Amino acid sequence: MEKNSKPTNIPHSRKNAIKFIYQFLEQTNVNGKLVIDLSAGKGFVASLWKKNGAEVRAFDLYPELMENDEIFTQKIDLNKIFPIESGCADYVLLMETIDHISEQKQLFDEIARILKPGGCLVLTKPNNSNISGRIANLWLESERGDMLLPNEKSVIGYDENRIYMGRIFLIGIQKIRTLAALAGLRIEKIYPNQFSVSSLLYFLLFGCFFYIRTYLTFKRLSKKQTLNNKKAIEEQYKLNQNPLILFQKHLCVILKKVN
Repeated sequence: MEKNSKPTNIPHSRKNAIKFIYQFLEQTNVNGKLVIDLSAGKGFVASLWKKNGAEVRAFDLYPELMENDEIFTQKIDLNKIFPIESGCADYVLLMETIDHISEQKQLFDEIARILKPGGCLVLTKPNNSNISGRIANLWLESERGDMLLPNEKSVIGYDENRIYMGRIFLIGIQKIRTLAALAGLRIEKIYPNQFSVSSLLYFLLFGCFFYIRTYLTFKRLSKKQTLNNKKAIEEQYKLNQNPLILFQKHLCVILKKVN
């Protein structure tokens, strides 16, 4: 596939996430940067980074799936300590994966460990923090209103011999922010993508109430906190009101290692 060609059939990734990667690589010089793809799958995303000059190290629970002969893939279990040296990576890719991982705090700790100071985590996932996703969680405890949470009979996998946990460990932007901060990572940028019409409709029905309720909660909590905690609460409040969170179908985030 040519550098600027657009994807049609994308294995193991969502189209919104892929479009974001194209956008990011068009705007960012990654030539010579060490990139670790923690859920490489068949190698589509890893290949895009390699074509843009990055040195790519690929990892996956099922490394034999890699279809790019130029990229060697090692086995990894993201619920365990990574077989990767500390402070080596300029970028870590975690695409369409975090909702499948039970040990999410350890996951962020390990990602922070292998990043260089100032290195970045590129994280994508379906946005269950948009308004539609929040309503679905309220009513169905699921990420979307047209589906149920995966059950013991609907484990997701590539085939019957290569299975992994379904999207039962749903995580929203607030938990991502907190777990990342505990590991020494901060949200650097949230990228726009596909607009959620259903989120807009829910906003028209309930948005005024949610905004007022959130503001009152923020003001009440701010009065009782120390200066440092007030700053964190303000970040949470702004994140909760961010239109890119409330109205986008996908979550495409860059997090930066700050220590």
